Amino acid sequence: MRVHDPGTDVPGRGQILAMIGTTIAVSLYWLVAAVLIGAYFTYSATAEERFMVGGFPEPYPEYKRSTKMLIPFVF
Repeated sequence: MRVHDPGTDVPGRGQILAMIGTTIAVSLYWLVAAVLIGAYFTYSATAEERFMVGGFPEPYPEYKRSTKMLIPFVF
């Protein structure tokens, strides 16, 4: 199974998980920033998928069915 790559202009999944772990260790207040960045990451990946469906109406929906957006085998 392939994993969707939403682009290079936003942090990757591993970076977000590392940032959340660091913020919990340092201060829970920073967790709010990490959650906001994660929400933006999810929003931008969803927006890119809509763009890709418009640009590649035949092959992209098939690719999307076989590939998870953010978390392999889950979401």
